[in-house]
Amino acid sequence: MKVIIFNDTQNFNCSLGLLNERFDYKNKKFWNYKKYVPFLIEKIQSLYGFNVEGIELKKVYFYEGRYSRGIINKAKWFCNKEIEKLNYMISKEQYLLNLVSQAKDSSKLLRARVNKHVKIIKEELEGKKDNILKYIAKQEKQFEGQKILFEELELNPLIDVKPTPLKQRDGEIFQKGVDVLLATDLVHLAHEEEYDIAIILSGDTDMIEAVKLVKSMGKIPIIISYHTPGEPERSHISDLMSVGKFINMKDFTDEEIGKMSNLRRSHNP
Repeated sequence: MKVIIFNDTQNFNCSLGLLNERFDYKNKKFWNYKKYVPFLIEKIQSLYGFNVEGIELKKVYFYEGRYSRGIINKAKWFCNKEIEKLNYMISKEQYLLNLVSQAKDSSKLLRARVNKHVKIIKEELEGKKDNILKYIAKQEKQFEGQKILFEELELNPLIDVKPTPLKQRDGEIFQKGVDVLLATDLVHLAHEEEYDIAIILSGDTDMIEAVKLVKSMGKIPIIISYHTPGEPERSHISDLMSVGKFINMKDFTDEEIGKMSNLRRSHNP
């Protein structure tokens, strides 16, 4: 039986984020495709009784928003403007504090109240600045890490990287169109008889109709994602899990997660 893995990397990474909540800092993980691809093949074989020798991995598709220097610079520009506004607000608070401190007719109680107020506001504004700077630093790190990963993936004949350009709005970088591209490939490759089994590493609702269609064509869709019943904020899957076969990553043991990943603290992108 021919198998293709369709990996929505952002969704798959979010599932790992939920899995990582069970580990302390020094034991948190990052996905290693060299480990999780063979592990997942073995997993579906053990769960569904597929003939080991009859399984042929045809392809692994990685769907991910691609960083660019341009998108980083646009986000930086907006964030720098926000920092300028925050700096101006901080300076106004400091001016108020200085004004009250220098006023001879202000009471000790009034000065104490103003001082407390200004301190709280300044800490809040400084916190917002710090979050913006950390966000940009994180995006820069992910940009560099992605370049290294893509270069490595492109050397593997079993892997195809299917990127879409990342978007930016008000300083926030986000991906768009990944689910549509994945769903299109899922249906197209089913029509081309390129696979019998589709392992879908995602839980995006937008793919429901595509998954239903390939199932009606005799294909076996297997959804792998993280789901906590009754807690939608702790899930990365929705109604999609009822359409095909579903493997809940929440049920993976620590040993199984170890077989799919490496320690994050030893990872240096």
